[in-house]
Amino acid sequence: MRNPAFTFIFLLPLTYNSNAMAFPKIDPSNLRKPLCYDPLRKKFITYREIVSGKEKIVPLEKLSPDEKKMLVVERQIKGPDYTMQSMSGMPYTRDDVVKSILKNDELGKMTVEAELSMLKDLLQEIEKNLGTK
Repeated sequence: MRNPAFTFIFLLPLTYNSNAMAFPKIDPSNLRKPLCYDPLRKKFITYREIVSGKEKIVPLEKLSPDEKKMLVVERQIKGPDYTMQSMSGMPYTRDDVVKSILKNDELGKMTVEAELSMLKDLLQEIEKNLGTK
């Protein structure tokens, strides 16, 4: 069961251009976060690499559960530092969240689920604008 008291502040803030085929703009503080992972090359792939055409999107569905978890951990590490807190609980630092993901506890599971859901939507939007689907 999800705890609605948790607020995830580490998702990518997005803004959209008014152009019909514009890519989502990523907050500059989040540009280092990978959007996908190529398990064959063991390479994390960023937004800039995808929109420049240097790298292709690797669908999240092609990743194993451990690879998905590894992607979310890497996103936490590469993103800006943060602290989050539930309405009635203790504060969690970015390092606490990474530990929760690795332990696969409730906070870790919710973090992975939230990040993967956001990434799926973002990658679909980018792919649509690349015209590759």
